[in-house]
Amino acid sequence: MLQAARSATPGEEFTIEGTQYRRTGRDGSHWRPTALFLAPVEEPGPRFDAECEENNAFWTWAGIEILRRTGARIEKLLELTHLSLRQYQAPTGETAPLLQISPSKTDRERVIPADPDLVAILARIIRRIKGTEERVPLLTRYDGYERVFGPPLPHLFQCPSQHRLQVISPNRIRELLTGHALRAGIVDVDGSPLRFTPHDFRRIFSTETVNGGLPIHIAAKLLGHLDLNTTQAYVAVYPEEVIRHYRQFVDQRRTHRPSEEYREPSDTEWQDFRDHFSLRKVALGTCDRPYGTPCQHENACVRCPMLRLDLTQEPRLLEIETNTRQRLGEAQRMQWLGEVAGLQESLRHIATKKQQADRMRTQSGEGEAGVASLG
Repeated sequence: MLQAARSATPGEEFTIEGTQYRRTGRDGSHWRPTALFLAPVEEPGPRFDAECEENNAFWTWAGIEILRRTGARIEKLLELTHLSLRQYQAPTGETAPLLQISPSKTDRERVIPADPDLVAILARIIRRIKGTEERVPLLTRYDGYERVFGPPLPHLFQCPSQHRLQVISPNRIRELLTGHALRAGIVDVDGSPLRFTPHDFRRIFSTETVNGGLPIHIAAKLLGHLDLNTTQAYVAVYPEEVIRHYRQFVDQRRTHRPSEEYREPSDTEWQDFRDHFSLRKVALGTCDRPYGTPCQHENACVRCPMLRLDLTQEPRLLEIETNTRQRLGEAQRMQWLGEVAGLQESLRHIATKKQQADRMRTQSGEGEAGVASLG
């Protein structure tokens, strides 16, 4: 809609998804000079700003996706910066993007292995806020708990507001979630509208992934105690002062956490971590189960939602599909009804994996851009 509005001249009409709109004759204001106002044609209603609607839609999507994929608290979401992103190269050569969640008085520090979907989301956010610039703009953020402004850092959740760039506030995220639920028409069992809070997504994350963040003492070990010099691209892009401010910010937060969280990992813990990456490799690709959790699907990888298909192994998947169809035909002829049900279920999951492969091909560009943005 925004693209069509930008292409239209004042007074011109156009259709988006079956609804006709007119770009009004007056655009912009003192507070929103880039505003593009539209009005529905067939069903008269108030005009709206397409720039504002698109901006709200993007940050609603970004907030929901990051909250549900990381389990971060709202204040941790808004503290994420470009410097929160890391990479770890396992002894097998596999590169694992990681997202650092900073510590606080009430929440421990952790590092989350970022799956390709999370990397692609972070990449879209970074590309949006960087625009044509080399780096993410530096902004200060007001900490509502400590009641102080932080140092200028490349915060990820930033957007124009009142004619200037600002870090998005917690209340604004809550407003976007509430508005999205209302537009979606989600209701409770009694018919009353449901509201979602940022903490609801933390509960969803905990339920679905058993809160699979890496313990910080293991993450610190593998990342050289989270020294930013391990990611030289950041040092090349951001001034030394920004790097120093970020280190001071995290170090100051760590003073409020128990020292036990930052101990050296034992030999057993370190070996368990190394085994996690090696045990994720399977014939069809990689198992995306969270760190510290066992296989819960009895190694039935074709049926498992945690399987991240390797596109180079797609011919193997098609071969499994062919063999499964042959076995299904035999089972139907022999009236092995229990076998028929199981094979049909396997084919349903194989079809899902093929759709996943199609999505991965379309997202590969975004995922590669995201890994590149990690430095």
